[in-house]
Amino acid sequence: MTASRNITVTEADYLRIIIHGTTAFELLRTGLEFDLFERLEAAGGMTVEETAEAIGVEPQPARILLLGLASLRLLEKADDKYVNSALVKRKVLRDGERFLGPLIDIQARIINASLVDFAESMRQNTNVGLRHIEGPGPTLYERLTAHPELQKVFYDNMGDASKRAFAQILDQYDFSGIRHAIDIGGGDGTNSIELARRYPDLEVTVFDQESVTRLAADRIEDPDLRKRVHFHPGDLFADALPEGADAILFFHIFEIWSLERNTELLRKCHDALPEGGVCLVYNFVSDDEGTGSMSAGLVSPYFLTLASGEGMTYSPADMEQAVRDAGFSRVERHAGLGFSHALVVGHK
Repeated sequence: MTASRNITVTEADYLRIIIHGTTAFELLRTGLEFDLFERLEAAGGMTVEETAEAIGVEPQPARILLLGLASLRLLEKADDKYVNSALVKRKVLRDGERFLGPLIDIQARIINASLVDFAESMRQNTNVGLRHIEGPGPTLYERLTAHPELQKVFYDNMGDASKRAFAQILDQYDFSGIRHAIDIGGGDGTNSIELARRYPDLEVTVFDQESVTRLAADRIEDPDLRKRVHFHPGDLFADALPEGADAILFFHIFEIWSLERNTELLRKCHDALPEGGVCLVYNFVSDDEGTGSMSAGLVSPYFLTLASGEGMTYSPADMEQAVRDAGFSRVERHAGLGFSHALVVGHK
């Protein structure tokens, strides 16, 4: 494989990757578990025997792992040594440009077991796959409160993804006219902290479950940020939103719920804002045609099967219509953003 960022496979191999997708994932995850990619990089490549010794297994299992990873083009052969591909150097090494470890971790420890229930979730139109995680509540987010370790895995990934996607919205939208923003479903506070850091006169309130806001509060060390980033525990559906804000951030929530429930939530945001207030809906999206992207297509079953039993990756047109239906008088749409995101702004 060359240094090109395009990987070409035959039609037959494309189907093999789909059919044997669980095996492909486990090859990658196991390589990470044994710290194989970091070891190969440090050594400048290793033979089968060297790999077996380095990761503490017999040569036969090591050979199986190396063969599988090389067949997936994650490893290459240089003379008698296996070395990391350019893709691994960018995406799988911890100091690469986009380390995907948190995403692989959440997929392995939380999501994969539930997806065997996708068909039954379609029949029942609810998240049947939630049965794999014990605990209170009808959504993954509530169930995770009974599993602090898994909750941390979940929010480590969400925080990592949000940090990368949020950086671009700071370059696309001017927050200088906002005095106080509510970050509903703000998770571990990644977005709020970065927003307050960029705009030193801005206050931000994270509104989320109590167990999540507790995690978020522990992350802030800067005294100035502690004064301006607040944490308000509550239930988005049952509790009133915090008062005194002129903007509401509806970030990475839209994909969780049905269009009807999103409209209901956005109407609640509209009612909580003063005249002239804004609601910013920022989310990972599909295309308007309903044919892609591949990421949107592969992520959507998770929302039906596990997360909430009703969401999916929606299009920018869906977001815009929901904001209008919620009562906002003027709506602007910023599509074609990086990371397959779109921003829809509703003005009251």
